[in-house]
Order: sequence, then C-alpha cells, then structure tokens
Amino acid sequence: MNDQQTSVNTVFYELPVHHNAALTSAEVAELWNTYMHYSMLSCIFTHFEAQAKDPEIRSFMKEALERCQVRAKISSDLLKGDNQPIPVGFSAEDVNVNAPPLYADNYLLHYLRHMLRFSFTLNSFNINLLSRPDVRDFYIKVLESSLRLKIKVDDLALAKGILPRPPITTMSKEVEFVHNPSFLAGFSGEKRPLLAMEIAHLYYNALSNQMARILLLGFKQVSPTQDVRDYFAEGIKITDKFFDKLSAYANKEDIFFNFLNDGDLTDSTEPPFSDKLMMFHINSLSLAGIGMYGVSMGASQRHDVAAAYAKMMLETGQYAEKGAKLAMEKEWLEEPPQVVDRDKLSGMKH
Repeated sequence: MNDQQTSVNTVFYELPVHHNAALTSAEVAELWNTYMHYSMLSCIFTHFEAQAKDPEIRSFMKEALERCQVRAKISSDLLKGDNQPIPVGFSAEDVNVNAPPLYADNYLLHYLRHMLRFSFTLNSFNINLLSRPDVRDFYIKVLESSLRLKIKVDDLALAKGILPRPPITTMSKEVEFVHNPSFLAGFSGEKRPLLAMEIAHLYYNALSNQMARILLLGFKQVSPTQDVRDYFAEGIKITDKFFDKLSAYANKEDIFFNFLNDGDLTDSTEPPFSDKLMMFHINSLSLAGIGMYGVSMGASQRHDVAAAYAKMMLETGQYAEKGAKLAMEKEWLEEPPQVVDRDKLSGMKH
C-alpha cells in the first residue's frame, strides 16, 4: 500500500460521526410508529399493573410499563430534535385505572410474552432501515432489553406451569435428499408429513390467533359502542376460523397444540380502555399478523399450507381495512408521516 492510499484510509476511518444529521424518511416513520405503539402499551400496562393480583406478575407489568414510557419519551425526543410533529398517540384519557380486571393474571403474562415477540419482529426490521447512529442504538437497546425481559417472563411462566410450548414430535432419524417434486405438493393426492419448521409456524400462528381471540372477547365485552363491538365480533370469527385451519393441519398427523383458554377472561363490563385505543390495538395486531403470515408462507414448502397463509393474509388485510375505515369515521385514525403534496402547495389542488 502506498502513502497516498494509507492517508485516504486513515481519513476515512477517523471521520467523526455526527448525530445532528436530518432524520431519513424511514427513521421518521419508524419513530412515529414507535411512539404510537409504546404510548398505547403504556396505557395497557398501567391498567394491568394496577389490577394484577399476583405480586410476581404485577412486578413484570410494572417493568413493562416503565420500559414503554421510556421508549415513547425517547422516540418523541428524537422526533422533536428534528422538528418533526409528535403524534397525539394515547394518554391517561385512554385508560381507566380503576376499572375492574378484564383478564386473569395468567393472561397478562401471556399478553406480555406476545407483545415482546411483536417487539422483536418490529424492532429487528427497524434496525435494517436506520442510518443515524443514535436512532440505531436506541432500537438495539430496545431489542436487548426486550430479550432480557422475555427470558424472565418465560422462566416465570414455566415455573407456574403455564408456558405454551410447541409440540414435541418424533422426527426422522436419517439425513435424506429430496428427489421427488411431490415434496412440494399438497393440493391433491398423497401429502408428505409436515416439516418441523412448518409445524413451528403453524403452532405460533395458531397461538397468536388464540391470544388475539381472548383479547377481542374482552374488548367486545366492555366496548360501549355497537359498531365497534360488531367489528370485534367479526374479528373473533376470523381468529376462530384461522385457529381451526392451522390446528387442522397438525391434527391430521396426530399432533396437538397446547393453548390458552377463555377462562382467562373475567366477567367485567366496565371498559378499562377507550374505544380508540382498542381499535388501534386490534388494527396493529392485524397488520403484524399479515407480516407473520408472509414469513410463514415463505417457510412452508408444502403448497397447500403456503396457499392457506396467502388466503389468511388477504382476509386479515380486508379486516384491517374495515377497521381503518371505522376509525376514520370516528376521527380516531391519525395520519402517519407522508411526503409533502407539491401539487397542493402550488395551488393545483383545491
């Protein structure tokens, strides 16, 4: 290497990192979503902490609440530092701390596990879109702290005997190579046994639908608004259908899943959360579900299983769209960050 090359490389590696660069469109979008997500969860965990009876579960609700509040604050500060508007999100007006428990303590633990899984998916994707070191480091810390909390939550659920686990099945003992295209078939004729990866995805998607079903049952039970209750009722039917479809693939091979039960729901009819918050939460879960079905479709090599996920993505998307339209009618739907309309600025639109 000559002296000129050495000089160039030295300058390159010693360039100072500035944190005052403007946020990219991806960073603005993700910070906006992060604020919305964690301001909502702050309301959820405020009520869960106040109403949880088990001291260990209550301590986890408190820890989750504190983390959500910090994350909402940091995402807000990062947006403010770039002169970006802060979404309204959710606040004390969207939670009734004094409302009786809507879910049993065990479900609170299941719910926290599910939200931590959602956090891994959301924030892992976020990191791939980020450029500014301070924003990137924020999401890395979110992932790290979420992982540490999930380990503790899993250990407690296992100790209490309530940790849902994928099925233990007998696997083939030999290494083989695929020679027959029927390995990919599934619509007609003889179907090969499910792959271990396909079973894992079937299990976690079925579990997610069962989790969402209980959440929807509770929301429907307490919502004071008829069209909102009707929307939640439709969601319950969809989760039931998806649960049955996903479980049926495993049941045909004498594989049975371990799930939650409706006993985790109390008989309270006093709403702990606003309709606006409950609608936003269900729509967020629907959109996350579409993403997970897409991942599962890619991991499923049997055509019939992959096609089932494609249909579920379509139906979930239609349900989410209906929810967005209902939220718009109620003036609950905040508009995410978008590009400036140049035609409107120039007076071409009226």
